[in-house]
Amino acid sequence: MRDDFYTKKRAIPLSNMILMIASVLCIIATIIVFIFYNRHQKSKYNSPEAGNGITSSATNTPSQPSATPEVVLDPIIPTEMTIGTRFNPPAGYTRVAVANDSFGSYLRTFALREYKTLPLVYDSATKTLTNNTEAPAVSVLAMDLINKSNLQEASNSAVRLYAEFLYSKGRFDDISFNLLTTPAFKCDFRTWTEGGRLAEEGNTITWCKEHGEHCNHRDVDTGTEYNVFRYYLQNVMIHSNLDSLKTNLSSVSSSEVTVGDVIIYADSRIPDIVVDVATDANGNKLVLLARGGSPASEIYIVRNESNADMNPWHELNKLLAGASFYRFK
Repeated sequence: MRDDFYTKKRAIPLSNMILMIASVLCIIATIIVFIFYNRHQKSKYNSPEAGNGITSSATNTPSQPSATPEVVLDPIIPTEMTIGTRFNPPAGYTRVAVANDSFGSYLRTFALREYKTLPLVYDSATKTLTNNTEAPAVSVLAMDLINKSNLQEASNSAVRLYAEFLYSKGRFDDISFNLLTTPAFKCDFRTWTEGGRLAEEGNTITWCKEHGEHCNHRDVDTGTEYNVFRYYLQNVMIHSNLDSLKTNLSSVSSSEVTVGDVIIYADSRIPDIVVDVATDANGNKLVLLARGGSPASEIYIVRNESNADMNPWHELNKLLAGASFYRFK
């Protein structure tokens, strides 16, 4: 009987089995609860509202977005080839808006020569063009001189730019300039395209339209081709100076100054053309200036020689003394 007793498996009481199963279920439930709780906490502290787990000392106060730092652009980008892309306004200033087909837009997108190119100037001694090493030039506009002589002097540079703008837009009827004569003579391009040429008698000019032995006009070209336009400009420049330029302009106030306006100084016969404008939040204006020269010089962007930090921009309020502002009519 003892051998049979030890060889048989002992039966586990039912109560003990129930207790074991209950214990296992409790352990499993505890593990599941711990896992879900841990995941919830991670989600809570990693959420944007939780500030990546960093607790603020101020409760129920939404975090303020940090200010976007202002991007400071290079003042001059030598590889760019237009006025508007080579020169960036200083920090805090933005360019003023200009209409797409305006004189201002034409100037802002005007092509420039390679950076550090010197403007060519007419040398009256050699009758040739040489590098102008004395000009306060930052860059040179990609525009050759009319007739490559001494015709396109300082005031005629403004005439040249405005006439080229009108021609580029096909506004041939708007190309007209008063000449320095007594009385003032209106030399319009439309009459020129139809064969009209200038007849001079003393300080008086009239139109000569019937050409023959009585005049010096031979092989008169008509039409609106560019060579006809250049010859027209050449004749306009022969009879123009700063005084005649003023008769083609209207006065504007300094607060109205925009791209395309002309600045004439009381102590100089060389005017500046405003080729770009930028303002700050307080309405302060910076201007980018271009000019020709006397003797005739290629048009160049004027360096700011009094404030290198602003170069090549100029503070308009520092130009006010002795300066008058004008706009083409």
